Order: sequence, then C-alpha cells, then structure tokens
Amino acid sequence: MSFDECKTALQNSCICVLPTETVYGLACSAFSPKAVDKVFSLKNRPTSNPLIVHVLDHVEASKISYTNKFSEKLAKAFWPGPLTMVLPKKECIPYKISADLDTVAIRSPSHREFRKMLRSVKFPIAAPSANKSNKISPTRYQDVLSEFGNDCPPIVDGGSCQIGIESTVLDLTTDIPEILRLGSCSKEDIESVICCEVNSPEGKCKIDNFTSKSRKSPGQMKKHYAPETPLYIYPSFEKLISDSFSEDSDVILLPSKNYIIKNSGAELTIQYLSKKGDPKEIAQNLYHSLRFLDNFRKDKMFTSLFPWDNGVLSAVNDRLIRASTACI
Repeated sequence: MSFDECKTALQNSCICVLPTETVYGLACSAFSPKAVDKVFSLKNRPTSNPLIVHVLDHVEASKISYTNKFSEKLAKAFWPGPLTMVLPKKECIPYKISADLDTVAIRSPSHREFRKMLRSVKFPIAAPSANKSNKISPTRYQDVLSEFGNDCPPIVDGGSCQIGIESTVLDLTTDIPEILRLGSCSKEDIESVICCEVNSPEGKCKIDNFTSKSRKSPGQMKKHYAPETPLYIYPSFEKLISDSFSEDSDVILLPSKNYIIKNSGAELTIQYLSKKGDPKEIAQNLYHSLRFLDNFRKDKMFTSLFPWDNGVLSAVNDRLIRASTACI
C-alpha cells in the first residue's frame, strides 16, 4: 500500500500500519476515539492496556502532556528513539488511549516513514504493535500481512525493524522514576542523563514477578509476545545444550552456532538469533525467529535466558519470560 493511502486512512479516523525502528505499529489518530476503538477491536486488546502516542519532538509532547525537567533532558538525549515516557496527560488525549488513567505514554520514533507521516498529518499518532493481542510483535511487512490476513489495514513497507523489540518505558509521574518496560535504553543510560536513581525490574526471572494490576504502560501483562507453540525456558544455555530433545516434536532457539546440543544425534530444528552472539542482533532477530520456529507447528519450543546485563539482553529476557509457558 502507498504512503498516501495510509495518510488518508489516518485523516479519516481509520487505521493503518506504519514501521518504526522497534516494531511495526497499528496506527490511528490519537485525537479520535472512533479510530482508537478500531485499533482495540482489530487487536482484540484489553481496554486496560494503554496505547503509546507518537510525536515528533518534546515540543509536541508538551501539547498533549505536562512535561518536566526530566522529560526535557531525556528527549534531548534519546529522541527520536526507543524511549517512551509516561507523563500526566492533557484533556486532548482520550481516556480510551490511557486506559482511563490520567497519564499518557509518549514516544518520538526515529523511523523515517513514521516521522514523515507525523509531519504530513500534523497530529499525534497512537500505535501499539501491529499484531493480535499477546501474540508475537511484527518486525517485517510480511509479519503484519500474515497476522491479519484479509482484515489487514493499509501498510507502509519500511523494511525490517532496526531494533526489533519495543521501546523502554519510563514512568516520570512517581517520586523516583521507574522503568515499566525494559528496552534498548538501559537503566544506566537513563540515570546518566537525569543524574538520579531509577527503579527497574531488571534481574527478575520468574513469571510470577510480573503483576497483572492496572497498567500505565503496555508490555506489562504476564502473557505477552507469545508464539502458538508452547515455549519453555532454561535458566542458562549451558543447561539447555546439555539436555536431550526430539527431532519429531521439538524446536530450539539458540544465540549463535557457537552453541551445540550435546546429547542428541537427531537432526533438530534450530534457529540462531545471531552470527556471533551480538546482543543488538539477538534483539533485532528475536521476534522473527520466534515466528519462524512457530511455523513448524511442533509440540514444544525451547530456549534459555541470557545473562542479565542491565541492557538489551535484559529486555530480551523480559520478552522471553512473558512469551513462555514455563521456566524449567
């Protein structure tokens, strides 16, 4: 589909799909409750799960939220880019977007096509990931087509997403800023800019650690980013590769070809996340790899947590835990 078709859809309170540097987004006007309803309906998304609103810059953010000294510093350091900030919202943002809360999550994306659309329509765009609720986020044009089939809205094809996992979400409405969703912007990155402590969920590795309370941010549900194939997670890749698997019923996700399954003579179905274990490449390929293995329709999928690094691998662990059936 063309850029102009998507622009027309947004202007007419309809929806379209736009690429970002993180994942593809199901986009609508942030000022149109009618369009927001269409997004929730197509995704089958719970109304308690808020949407992120996308803007060009901090000046635009100040028109829809009450910004502060922290948000200004962070925008200067990380925008456009994969950092979302939760701030008190202004009346122009419908409560449907914010899950009936008085806050709004805001980001300035860096993808050229998304920024071009923001300049063209001249209003903020709400855009959760372009997939059915709780399923694997799309990082390629083809993922979106596969997800929605004949119901797919018009799409701008922006190629493969550069980062491949969703943005870091930082809550700036609490006494101590708090990371609500891990992403490629780390706790240390943020603290170095605002020069104060930031609370973070990094290092938690049990599904029970993630609450199901009312949310200020997307990406906080216990079950999320999940393939159809049940996903089982080992605590380390060393334990995973020393176990035995069945070529008939199992598929395996590994960081690189440096890891070899030791106790199996079978020709297992294995997908590698990177060539040499590079963290950025692992994150970029995570969702595509989960989709690829899911297509084999085997009985079980196996992978492992990475060492918690307070950075992008911690964000990958977060996505794997929420996508999993159980930790082994």
